[in-house]
Amino acid sequence: MVMDRASWLWRRKPSDKSPGGSDSSVSLSSHSEQCSDDQEILRPISDNSSPCRGQIPGVSVRSNDNQKAGVTKSFNAKEDLVKQHAKVTEEAVAGWEQAEAEVTALKGLLEAASLKNAALEDRVSQLDKALKECVRQLRLAREEQEEKIHDIVAKKSQIIEKENMDLKAKLQEIDKENMDLKAKLLVQSKDMKILLLERDLSNQAAEIASKQHLESVKKIARVEAECRRLQHLARKTSLVNELRPLQNNVCMELLTDSHSDNEEGMTVADNELRNSDSWTSALSAEVDQFKNGKDSSKTLVNNPVEIDIMDDFLEMEKLAALPYSDRTSSSSETDSEKAVARDNSSKVETEELKNQITDLQEKFEAIATEKRELEMTLMEMRNQLDISSDALVAAKHRLVDMQMQLDSANKSKLAALEDVERLDSERKALELQLESKSVEAEELLMVITSLEENSGQKELESQLERISAQATELRLTVASLEDRVEAERAVSVQQKENSEAAWAAKEEIEAQLCSANTETAKLHDIIRALENDIEKEKTLHEDLTAQLQLKIEAAVNAVKESMGHRYVQPILNLEIVKESLEAELCSANSEIQELREITKELENKVEKEKALLEEISTQFEMKIEAEKTRSMEAVKESLEAQLCSANTEIHKLREVTQALENEVEKEKALKEELSAQLEMKNEVERTHSVESVRSSFEEQLQFANSEAAKLRDMVSALEHDVEKEKEFSAELQMQLEAVEGIKKVLESEVESAHQDARNLNQKVESLEVKLKEQMSLAEEYTAKAEVVQSERVAVEHRLQTAERELIKLTNKVSSLHREIEQERLLSEDYEYKCRNLEAQLSRDSRDARLWRLANSNGELKVKKEKELANAAGKLAECQKTIASIGRQLKSLTDLDSVVLEPERPEPRDMPMPLDFRNSNAEFAVFADDLYDFDLPNVNGSCFSPLPSIQPTSPPSEMSVFAGGLSTLSSYRSKRAGRRL
Repeated sequence: MVMDRASWLWRRKPSDKSPGGSDSSVSLSSHSEQCSDDQEILRPISDNSSPCRGQIPGVSVRSNDNQKAGVTKSFNAKEDLVKQHAKVTEEAVAGWEQAEAEVTALKGLLEAASLKNAALEDRVSQLDKALKECVRQLRLAREEQEEKIHDIVAKKSQIIEKENMDLKAKLQEIDKENMDLKAKLLVQSKDMKILLLERDLSNQAAEIASKQHLESVKKIARVEAECRRLQHLARKTSLVNELRPLQNNVCMELLTDSHSDNEEGMTVADNELRNSDSWTSALSAEVDQFKNGKDSSKTLVNNPVEIDIMDDFLEMEKLAALPYSDRTSSSSETDSEKAVARDNSSKVETEELKNQITDLQEKFEAIATEKRELEMTLMEMRNQLDISSDALVAAKHRLVDMQMQLDSANKSKLAALEDVERLDSERKALELQLESKSVEAEELLMVITSLEENSGQKELESQLERISAQATELRLTVASLEDRVEAERAVSVQQKENSEAAWAAKEEIEAQLCSANTETAKLHDIIRALENDIEKEKTLHEDLTAQLQLKIEAAVNAVKESMGHRYVQPILNLEIVKESLEAELCSANSEIQELREITKELENKVEKEKALLEEISTQFEMKIEAEKTRSMEAVKESLEAQLCSANTEIHKLREVTQALENEVEKEKALKEELSAQLEMKNEVERTHSVESVRSSFEEQLQFANSEAAKLRDMVSALEHDVEKEKEFSAELQMQLEAVEGIKKVLESEVESAHQDARNLNQKVESLEVKLKEQMSLAEEYTAKAEVVQSERVAVEHRLQTAERELIKLTNKVSSLHREIEQERLLSEDYEYKCRNLEAQLSRDSRDARLWRLANSNGELKVKKEKELANAAGKLAECQKTIASIGRQLKSLTDLDSVVLEPERPEPRDMPMPLDFRNSNAEFAVFADDLYDFDLPNVNGSCFSPLPSIQPTSPPSEMSVFAGGLSTLSSYRSKRAGRRL
């Protein structure tokens, strides 16, 4: 029964015990209970022995034997109890020692947990600061980008507005010009229509007048013929009546005479009739010719053939009005007068018509040129409209692309905000866990203080000293590692400075290259200008030579025809001067060709320099492109931020474009309305003009009829126009005076030819001066070419020095890279050693874990270890999130820290060093392995009925492990902060 109770005491669940001092209190209580049970067992024995004193001696002997047997039994039981108590005391001492070991282990875990909590708090504070800085930088970057985009959009909007205003002004000007040209065309078309109508009316009036005149002439000829026939018959009858009583011979003579007279009169009348018939047939033929030629002469305003016909009509009227005797007498005089008058009038009229035709041709050419210019302007405007429409389409496509990029940027922003919220929630959960852990740590500290008061403090102090020594050693190692990291950082700073210096040198070289390119471009422009000047002078020279030859030939021919061999000597002098000028021009052409050869040589040199500069620029561009590819990713992120700020401005641009499109449509509608109105006005004006023309035609017909009546009246008055002969004589005198004037004009033309020769001499002198100026310009050009060559030599020297500096810088950079590689190898060796230490610590921790698993005897430790495992898992997740945030921050901060890294060959024979800097996932797995306490479920079979007593091993491994973890975590946090 006693054994069962003792075994039950040790088989009791650890949940019934109090933490810390539960084992000792249970052992003491069990010992006191066993002593009380022994006393209770002894009491009945003493009670049973007291009444035996007063019994029978035999019975007493038996009772004594029984008592002896009971006493021996009790002594044996007491001995067993003593042995059991000894075992219990030993077990209690072992449990005490085990409790002390657990207390020390828990103390170490508490210190590790406190250090981890402090590191986590530092990490959280650093992350908060980093997040705040990132948010601030993002805000600043967004504000700057928004300002830049706003400025760019404002500038572009101003430029677009200016262009729109200019285009509107140009459209208004073009519209005004179109309106003016349309008005001019309408006026000219009206004038042409009026002229055509006047010509048609004049032709119709001439036709009507000619017909009426022909009819009147025919009637007059018929009446005259009948009158003469009647007179002849009357004479014949009167002669017959008077001469009947005469003799036959006399009658016969009279009859023969009268017959001859009659025959003569009849022949005369027949001749007259034939003449009149031939005259009428000629008039009708001329009228038919006039009718047939009317259609071909519509383009001319006043045709000389019509004028000749009118003159013929007038002459025929005169002939018809004159008697036969007058016609015969004045026929010889009028023929010469008619010929001279016709010649003069035809010359004057042809000159006037030629002048009018030239004026009309000039006007037509001017209108055609204006029309072409308008068509060209219209084509340009259409091209500009097409370009603007293409630009609008491209802007729309860009807006769509920007919208897509903005959507992606918004999605990434939302994802980042979700990550930040998740991190905040995790941080809050960690804070809650830290608070719970701090409460538990305070409770454990209370228990530890109570245990320290009861147990010896010397062993704890010695263990703490060992732990502190190990911690100091680890701190020293961490400090050395930090010093090396700082040295690497200083080396990286120096490398960055060197790279910045190389970048500055590269920029200077690029500036020099740009200046050289500008200078070469200027030289090319100068060469082109000189070539253009030379070509212009060539063309001028050729034109002048051609003009000189033409004028000299014309002057020589005119002088030879007019004045004979009077001016042969000056012409010969001019030819000699011309030959000398041609020789000088040939020499100038040879010099120009030499200058062209020099310019070609200079162009070849410049092209060679361009090739060298292009090679150098291609090398620099290759390097710059290699750097740009590295910085493009960061620039993309910045562009996404810019896209976010560009949404509103893009909407504004869309609204502006829509407004512009509406304005353009309105202007098109206004143009269509104006064109429709103009067409309506033109149709109305045409109708009015047709009606006015009809009325004018009727008036002109009436006027022509009245004039025909007047002409009929004037036929009788023209018979007495003898004064025309005087006028003809006056005209002959005027012609003689005109001939004398023509002679004077010819003499003045000869003098002008001499003046032209003098002017040509002056032009030749001016050409000589120009040739001298060209020579001076060529000399200046050669001097400039020499200066350019010297500058090119200087540029080449600068480029060589720059290349040498670049080689030096590349050597320095390569040496720095080698040093960095050596330091990286050293750091990798140190990291490998640290990893070995961590592996050793993990082994020790596993051993300690197994030891704790073997020595665990309660659910309380299991729960704590599970909580620690959960905390370790969460810590690993936090480390993963921190690593991802660090990468994002690194990608954000790497925008300004892009450094030129020259290309270097990869070592083939060297082994790849171990790089544990970016192995955050491996470190997380390692932390999971460290804290993954896979505790088994508590079963009765796992533990003995009594606590297993083992020799107390010092828990120094756990404390060292805790200190190593804290130092490693602090080292990694510092390193990650430096990377960020």
